Amino acid sequence: MIKVRFFGMLRLALKVSSVEVEAESIKKLLEELQKMYNIDSELLKGTVIFVNDKNMNELQGYKTRLTAGDTVMFLSPVSGG
Repeated sequence: MIKVRFFGMLRLALKVSSVEVEAESIKKLLEELQKMYNIDSELLKGTVIFVNDKNMNELQGYKTRLTAGDTVMFLSPVSGG
């Protein structure tokens, strides 16, 4: 199982802070979360994704393979002024 943690606006929108999911890649994880929460893929794709504390948006992105015990974090980007 993959532990998934949500932060920021995504956490508020989903009304959950974490969940465990079976997925073999970031892409499959996104698909599974869309089904589980009936959410638009763009909401998830607009987040910053970390796997085991490494920023996936800067590395392999959605092709990243996942293994049991991994932790994936979705952080909503913030802005301020």
